Amino acid sequence: MKENLSENEKKLENYNETLATEKKSFKRVKEEKLYGDAEINKLRTVKADLEKELSESTSKISDLENKVSEATKKVENFEKDTNEVTSKMVKEKEVLKNDLTQKENEIESLKKELKTTLSNKNAEIENLKEDRESRANEINELSMKVKSLEESLEETLAEAKGGPKLIEEIKDIMIRKGFLSDREFDELLLKLE
Repeated sequence: MKENLSENEKKLENYNETLATEKKSFKRVKEEKLYGDAEINKLRTVKADLEKELSESTSKISDLENKVSEATKKVENFEKDTNEVTSKMVKEKEVLKNDLTQKENEIESLKKELKTTLSNKNAEIENLKEDRESRANEINELSMKVKSLEESLEETLAEAKGGPKLIEEIKDIMIRKGFLSDREFDELLLKLE
């Protein structure tokens, strides 16, 4: 029995040691659990903060996406308007270019016409100058003939008995007409005879 008792005491000591170890272990686990709970609470707070930030970020992202979408539409509209304006400007430029080319062609045509007209007018002027010179020569010749005839008439009239009357008639005709034809002169001479 004594052996039994000593065995039981040993067992009891082993149990006590095991119990002390288990208590230490339990205490450590309990401390770890408290630490874990504190960490979990911290993580829950961090999670809540992160969820709040995520929600705010999601809201901001949504707002930014809307703004980007609006900006994209504005850019598309601007590009569309720019393309339309550019297209109109290109068309207007082509029209103006064609108009300018047409006007340049018209100007060149008018220049050629003016050169031709000027050349023709210069030729006409030269012809008119030649005609004028020719007529001036004719007038000079006629004037000389008239002077010669006047001189001849004056001599003849001075010799003739009706000279003063003939001279008066010749002067009247010359004043009226500016010249005396051969026929008129012959008629006047016939009157004197």
